[in-house]
Amino acid sequence: MNVLRIYFSALWRDSTSPCPWALCDDSGAVLQQGLSPLASMPKTYHCIGILSADRVLMFTAPQPPGNQRRWQAALPFIAEEHALTDPDDIHAVPAATSQADTMAVSVIAKSWLKQIVAATTEARLPLRRLIAETLMPDLSAASWTLVWDGSSGFLRTSPTTGLTLDSGDHETPPLALLLSLTAAGTHPPRQIELRQIQSADVAVSPAQDLPGWNLPVPLVRGEAWDWQRAPIPEAIPNLLWGDFAPPMRLFESLPKLRPVLFILLAAFIIEVVGTHIEWAILAQEKHALTQQQEHIFHAAFGDDSTLVDAPLQMQRNLAASRHAAGVADTTDLIPLLDSAAQVIGTLNAGSLRSLNYDSGKLELDLKLAQSVDFDALTKKLQSRGLKVRTSDMHDLGDGTSQAKLTLSLEALQ
Repeated sequence: MNVLRIYFSALWRDSTSPCPWALCDDSGAVLQQGLSPLASMPKTYHCIGILSADRVLMFTAPQPPGNQRRWQAALPFIAEEHALTDPDDIHAVPAATSQADTMAVSVIAKSWLKQIVAATTEARLPLRRLIAETLMPDLSAASWTLVWDGSSGFLRTSPTTGLTLDSGDHETPPLALLLSLTAAGTHPPRQIELRQIQSADVAVSPAQDLPGWNLPVPLVRGEAWDWQRAPIPEAIPNLLWGDFAPPMRLFESLPKLRPVLFILLAAFIIEVVGTHIEWAILAQEKHALTQQQEHIFHAAFGDDSTLVDAPLQMQRNLAASRHAAGVADTTDLIPLLDSAAQVIGTLNAGSLRSLNYDSGKLELDLKLAQSVDFDALTKKLQSRGLKVRTSDMHDLGDGTSQAKLTLSLEALQ
């Protein structure tokens, strides 16, 4: 996934201000780079803002007592004495340190940060992370890292703290560096690694002379510094914190899942299209079957007949024709009784409690000695060509069972 790095220095004022940028791939290789306003930068899924060291003030302070929500609200007032500005314009971001009950605090001007967030939003650049350049260089154990361009730069003193440096040259060290070494007291760094800022028009040679600063700790040369290509560890605090925290992304991994989602979407479309085609075929077959039924009905009973429900009207007309010819129909009472009487007549007296006939169905209310007797009776009736449906079976409590049998003829006997 490509990542757009945007460098915000003290020269940036608003959305019209040009600023350096670099489009990098997953390995950190620079694909494109340039200097332009935000609206002219390449659009990508993920953007990281990098603030120059002189825009972020860092210090350590004792962690206030109480719960986290209460002391987080007090951070701007804690930072006031260090930033020397109105607390209402202070955006303070806490970070853990190696010392218990001590926190590192990064301070940014809230009004300037609001402009960055508003400008990137207007330019449709999804700014999800904002970090200080001060914390980007690698930090060796018991060492400090100094990034220098010959007259200014910045110093990283710990995983979560650093400071900006100015007013120095090849012979005179920056005053802030000397003060930091003095403040370290009996715990100075083992060495200071100097990384020269990489410039497009000035090549940095490993054999280039080190500044003659005569420091109390060794000064060693490191690799050239280039914010465009430097790795960005996840441990670097995100300055988009608190009120500036980006909204949660429900589909943070969408680019990685995109091929799978496309496959699922294609399968869903195929399923929907296939279902519609199947329903269309079934609807066509139903229509053809209905037309065939209507054609048979009109051929049998004439075209003058009003047709509403072909199967029902065919059954009724067929029954009427049989009655007119003196032939019993399957829905008549007599054929049903004739088929059932030979089986029901073998039951004990009093077994048949009631008999009802309605719409071609004969309902018998029977009382038998055991419930298993109903199974045997059902098989006998079915052998006579009857459809049998048993319902409402229950035990009477006197050793007998009662149930209702609904009978209908399967075919004309």
